[in-house]
Amino acid sequence: MRSIALFLVLLMLPACGDEGPQGNVKTIVLITLDTLRRDHVSAYAPDDLALPQPVTQALDDLAATGIRFDDARAPVPLTLPSHTTMLTGLPPAATGVRLNTYGRLAPPNERGFPMLQETLREAGWRTAAFVSADALNARYGLDQGFEVYDFEPSKDARRRETNLPERRGRETVGRALAHVKGIPASEKLFLFVHLFEPHAPYDTDGTYGGDVEDGSRIVGELLEGLAKLGRRDGAAILFTSDHGEALGELRERTHGFTLADGVLRVPFTLTAPGIEPDVRTDPAELADVAPTLAGLAGIPWQAVAGPGCGIDLLAGQAPTDRPRIAESLYGHHIHRWAQLTAASSEQGTLVDAGQDRLHWVPRAGHQLGIQSTGTVKDTPEIRRLAKVLAEYRQFEQPDLMQGGQVAAGYGGGGVVEGFLTPADNARLPDPHAAILTHYRLDGIKAQIVSQRIPRALRAARDAADALDQAHLLRESPELHFWRGEARVRLAKYDPEADVPKLFREAEKAFLRAFQLGRKDTQTLVRACGVNAGGREQECLDRLLELGRQVPQPGPQFAKLEARLRKALGR
Repeated sequence: MRSIALFLVLLMLPACGDEGPQGNVKTIVLITLDTLRRDHVSAYAPDDLALPQPVTQALDDLAATGIRFDDARAPVPLTLPSHTTMLTGLPPAATGVRLNTYGRLAPPNERGFPMLQETLREAGWRTAAFVSADALNARYGLDQGFEVYDFEPSKDARRRETNLPERRGRETVGRALAHVKGIPASEKLFLFVHLFEPHAPYDTDGTYGGDVEDGSRIVGELLEGLAKLGRRDGAAILFTSDHGEALGELRERTHGFTLADGVLRVPFTLTAPGIEPDVRTDPAELADVAPTLAGLAGIPWQAVAGPGCGIDLLAGQAPTDRPRIAESLYGHHIHRWAQLTAASSEQGTLVDAGQDRLHWVPRAGHQLGIQSTGTVKDTPEIRRLAKVLAEYRQFEQPDLMQGGQVAAGYGGGGVVEGFLTPADNARLPDPHAAILTHYRLDGIKAQIVSQRIPRALRAARDAADALDQAHLLRESPELHFWRGEARVRLAKYDPEADVPKLFREAEKAFLRAFQLGRKDTQTLVRACGVNAGGREQECLDRLLELGRQVPQPGPQFAKLEARLRKALGR
């Protein structure tokens, strides 16, 4: 496997000795509150704001007692790749982790770059992580370097619309504090705590702001608990989020598809002994987390020079013209829309959707979402940002990219496709124009999953078939999968249904979804098992042949293979 060192220029950032907080910190806490827009933290709101603002006292206190970075950005509006960037100091194209569904991050000698927790543990630090969403499950590899990596879904927490199990934040905090209590105060500790409260659908009072307030209260409970355990004074505490929430910006309701301020700008605060309260406006990004925290620990960090790569924010001000990059392959992965890359400056964000299909997204005011993109003018600034995007594409590490077996919903299953050529990308539907069709499909999916009334299921099937006629979703693996699911549900609940016909149609739809790229266990098993009666040999042969294209066939694969062989008398 190729090492990242072959592609990027490595720089060894020295530890800063005993000056300031660097090297004197014995407790480092990284707290992330998932899906938190910067402008929904009160500390970032202007004094004369007339709009309603969530109450975020704990987050405001962190901002007031340390450094508040006013312009921090995420590299991707998805949980797993964004946290991977935080812990490696590298952007998604360089880590190979581009979506929430991933195989497993390779060990250090194969991937060619370290993670923060590995570096700290080698230096004698105790390391522990407590996370709240399946997107950060240990199976994806972020557990490497942590002595304890804790996740167990709450029994009473419903699966969200993203199809990801979660753990309630107070349970995560309780588990984290119980673990910290057992570590002697004399030992150095790195603690990572991830909370999921603001993620859709919104539970507290049905609003995003309500979930933000609840998340802030839980952060406060964590900080109070650490203080009681003697781990708050003298600690370095970095608080941030993996990405924001669109809330209608560019017509996107949640996140994952577009690259505007609502999903990219995040709160970023840092408190540590010796750090005076300050507000910094120099450009920061989530890749800065690892080198900055390594510096606080007094440990040299192998930094990388290039777009989207992290720096130690305490070593000096970031250049004012530092461009920040972002990407979204999500729309391409589940719908075969164009891939998006973006580069942001002080003026706004240049978004590339393929060849000459460029968009300009200006800076949004506080809680004022941009509703449409602007025309791109040929200026020196635009040419500079376009050059940055071209350089970023060269960082791609195809050998590190893996696909996951978890299907559907938020992560998508199957092989992750790398950057297309600009010409090929330009031939695909632009997510900015297609985004509303995704939400139409979401509504149909909800009907298919929840309904048992034949009339309603027939209506959902017909609606899905009608979406197939629209050019924006005609090649969508996700759409074709749900066309198959609608027919499976009808065969189960409609007593007047022509079941053999429905199974034939479902098989065709699942195969189409697989061919278009939904190469995961769930789709494969549906395609080979839904219509296997009397055709067991044909379906077994297909299962074994197509199974070679699935990155990690799961237990469902083995069960279907055994059932087909049993039917054949083997």
